[in-house]
Amino acid sequence: MPPSTSPPRAPLQLSIVIPAYDEEARLAGTLRAIDEWAAGRDGLVEVVVVDDGSGDATLEVAQTWAQADVGVGHLVPVVLAEPHRGKGAAVARGMLAACGAVRMFMDADLAVPLVFVERIVEEIRRGADVAIGSRELDQSQRYDEPWRRHALGRGFNRLVSWLGVSGFTDTQCGFKGFSADAAEDIFRRARLYPADSDVIQHEQVTAFDVELLAIARRRGWQTVEIPVEWRHVPMSKVRPLSDAVSMLFDVLRVRWYLLRGVYD
Repeated sequence: MPPSTSPPRAPLQLSIVIPAYDEEARLAGTLRAIDEWAAGRDGLVEVVVVDDGSGDATLEVAQTWAQADVGVGHLVPVVLAEPHRGKGAAVARGMLAACGAVRMFMDADLAVPLVFVERIVEEIRRGADVAIGSRELDQSQRYDEPWRRHALGRGFNRLVSWLGVSGFTDTQCGFKGFSADAAEDIFRRARLYPADSDVIQHEQVTAFDVELLAIARRRGWQTVEIPVEWRHVPMSKVRPLSDAVSMLFDVLRVRWYLLRGVYD
């Protein structure tokens, strides 16, 4: 197996982390889109693909992209081959390996257009420590989403607020950015799905985002929400009903950790 590309030593302006589990069908297109987008902006962009122990050719797709002559002069490709620990752990692994002054993660399906990356970067440059995309603000747009999934999402956000992580309209949008200092602090304190979580044998949808925001609030990091456009992708691995149960347990664990002062 070809070796993974190593991250650069010097800090970069922006790092984009993409967790990928069985994404061979769409990862190549996503990486091409990011390469084209990065070519039109100033400064290097580090793209960290974290293969979460995929059972298909996701890792090979990522390594082929990293070794090709793409993004010369504007993109730094990094590929991390990890055992299957779930999305939360993959995100944590990528965010802690990233070198950017601004570090963000997004889903491999590009449900949120890349144009909104600059909004994340702008908010952090203006002084925010954490900037998160929201599908529920007045200026947000949602496309092609089944009404049942939307209703479950709204209900979940109300539950999260009621259990103590309040002030966010949308905790689950997979489009979040952090300053380097905030990323190091928050992801090293994660307890539900840290970078060195146990290896699992199945797909797993979790509420790891809720813990990140809870830690950010408890640690005093300034957080802002930005409106985004979001499009439902039919290939999504989300199973609304069964996943809602496991996510509820995650939120209850976060509430317990908050009460015990685990994140202090």
